Amino acid sequence: MKRKIGLLIALLLLAYGLSRMCVGGALLAQTMAFVDFPDLAEGVLEVRGFFDERSENLIVPFSLSGYFSYIMAMGVLLAAGAIGAIKSKRWGFAIEVNPKLWALLLQAVLLFILYYLRPPKDVNANVLT
Repeated sequence: MKRKIGLLIALLLLAYGLSRMCVGGALLAQTMAFVDFPDLAEGVLEVRGFFDERSENLIVPFSLSGYFSYIMAMGVLLAAGAIGAIKSKRWGFAIEVNPKLWALLLQAVLLFILYYLRPPKDVNANVLT
């Protein structure tokens, strides 16, 4: 029974990954003018408006093409990981984790390295020294 539930979860993750690949690819194709569909154009405009509203608060701004490529890449990783999990391969479980979590882990590691390499100055010390 556990194997069947695990297979169902892996199949759901595969479907989710494939949908992210398809949606990201379709929006990327619309952005790059490979296709011209009104519904996709509307979606691209919504994302562009979302980015424009938050442009002043973005630490690292994404282009629309970059953002849609990122969505597609997350789908590729999820789908590949799900296929690996279905085949019970160790690598499948390692890459099935959402890429955002990998990015968060990398950011935490980099923060600790940065703290070690450039520790904060003492609060009581003169700021202009």
